[in-house]
Amino acid sequence: MTGVPTLNASSHGGFRKNNGIILSLQAVQNTAARLEATYATDLCRDWPEQTPPSKDVFENLAIAAYLIELWRNMYGVNPVTEDSREVKPVLFPGFVDIACGTGVLVYVLLMEGYRGRGYDAQSRKSWDIFPKRVREQLMERVYVPKPFMDCVDVEILGMRTYTEDFSPNTFIISNHADELTVWTPLMAALACPASPLPFLAIPCCSHSLSGRRHRYPAPKDYNGDAKTEKMETRSDGLDGTSQPASGDLRALRAAKAKEKTADGIPHSRYGSLTEKTAEIAREVGYRVERTSLEIHNSTRNLGIMGNCQTITQTPVVGCPSVEQACEFEDRDLVQKICDIVERECSMDGGVEAAARIWIGHARNLQRGQIHDHSQDTCQHT
Repeated sequence: MTGVPTLNASSHGGFRKNNGIILSLQAVQNTAARLEATYATDLCRDWPEQTPPSKDVFENLAIAAYLIELWRNMYGVNPVTEDSREVKPVLFPGFVDIACGTGVLVYVLLMEGYRGRGYDAQSRKSWDIFPKRVREQLMERVYVPKPFMDCVDVEILGMRTYTEDFSPNTFIISNHADELTVWTPLMAALACPASPLPFLAIPCCSHSLSGRRHRYPAPKDYNGDAKTEKMETRSDGLDGTSQPASGDLRALRAAKAKEKTADGIPHSRYGSLTEKTAEIAREVGYRVERTSLEIHNSTRNLGIMGNCQTITQTPVVGCPSVEQACEFEDRDLVQKICDIVERECSMDGGVEAAARIWIGHARNLQRGQIHDHSQDTCQHT
């Protein structure tokens, strides 16, 4: 079946997570097949972008399937196509896709009943093929981090921007977000320092915090700690029987294994970016987990998750709600984030210099010099 993801299973027949959530491999694949049957034909028929829909459409359907199963386990909510009723807003806090691109992922999730919105630096032709209620949630804005906003706020006048003004518990999706990838855990923490937002980041092209192309140092073998879990994977069939590994396939698997650290991270620009994102998230205080998304014909196969855990719906007596907690600033965490930003921006001449680089790039994007993710030429080696 074209485009349906091949997803690595854990020893439990799914994606094993240290907080008790286990995503069933079969459930994710079944949901991916259902989404393809529901949306793929119309999307491919009406596709207005220059790039073939076979890449963007099917990748995003696979990611949507993963998110639906993740949210089913986190929040106890099912898509409307299964329950024939609205996804309960009291259970699902909403999502934000911070670099929504063609909007396919936002479109599918909204149609499945999950409330949320998407941002991108410039609108796409594909937005016009979606229903009005979906188009209203796709916004042409560029992200300007608060540490940069404080440096160059005068310079952003006239630009369509957004910062970390998200509702408590909002789930952050950072899908092929390029310049925003390493910012993702920082953004999610700045949105509510008292209770940092959960996120899923799927890295692709590597950039520094200023937005400039940058290759991070190769990741060292990471032994893990209490806040980090490596997803154990295997290439077994759904019934637990091993698939054959012979000839070229066996050689390919062996070669791929040698190209990874002991912690499963590729020795490449892409692998370095993936580990850098996880490292920043751990430094901020996130419980970090990695998941393997072996999506057909995609280079975006590793996901970094922060604080993705089962949400308790019953309030604890005597404890403030997340909404109340977010009214108070965790000054220690904010200072830690500022220190991280200052350290990471030193390679670009400091925070103010990095902010000016970021703003200049953002202006170019909104003037129409957009970076087309679907024709990306960044190196992963």
